[in-house]
Amino acid sequence: MSKQPFTDEGVRIKKQELYQLPDDALRAETESLRVDFRTWMHWHFDLDEKQRIFLESMEYPFIQVLAEDLSDCIGFRLPLSFLWPLHTIGSKFVQPISTLVRHIDPIKGYTVTGELTIEIGYR
Repeated sequence: MSKQPFTDEGVRIKKQELYQLPDDALRAETESLRVDFRTWMHWHFDLDEKQRIFLESMEYPFIQVLAEDLSDCIGFRLPLSFLWPLHTIGSKFVQPISTLVRHIDPIKGYTVTGELTIEIGYR
């Protein structure tokens, strides 16, 4: 897979690449994302300096939640979208907006439904 810029277009291309992977390869990607979110982001996106600094400053509990949501969403090929900022003045924030519902069933095993939106903005 190619490394993409972390922009609307780059994320769209990366999502398309991931969703087209065979199930086993996609599982490996989502497990890698879940285990080490920061490294996965560096492997898959060409981050600019501000993006790298922000990624490294994100607190671990938040990264755990974000990685879990993203890996489940991507792993089950669910709708995933990003809301990008209209302006870049103020304090940057990232906010996952999730309708993900996790299920466990003795026949189907672990499944996830719903969708995930990642809002990136400034206050």
